[in-house]
Amino acid sequence: MQNPLKNIHLPSQNHLFIIVLVLSVILGVVAGIVLSGNQKMADKAPLIVEKPKTASQDNRTFKDFAEGTIQPRPTPKDSSTYVEGTHFLVRNGAVPVALTSSVIDLSEFEGKKVKVLGETQKAIKEGWLMDVGKVEVQ
Repeated sequence: MQNPLKNIHLPSQNHLFIIVLVLSVILGVVAGIVLSGNQKMADKAPLIVEKPKTASQDNRTFKDFAEGTIQPRPTPKDSSTYVEGTHFLVRNGAVPVALTSSVIDLSEFEGKKVKVLGETQKAIKEGWLMDVGKVEVQ
């Protein structure tokens, strides 16, 4: 009796490597097509996020607010004295807010009743220090 497996020709290692490589590429392409089909469904309902054109239009970043009159900070007599903020927001019946801003010139609003929107900063000397991003004149 003859062995039926004797007549089967097995591929060499090089042929086996090429077959596995070709199958991998084909499966990769098929997986890419299937996954890109799911992306088209996400494109039907795009997420719309409007970015503000300027920092002063950004209401999401500037969550803290206070109302009062902006006054310039008095210049300390000693230049080595540590000060926080360039201005004060004087509020009726409340602690003044030390103000600083890198996006708005607060000197334009001196003496005006305003609502300032910004972000509270860690203060060392002052009761409340705010980095102002938006000013609304009342």
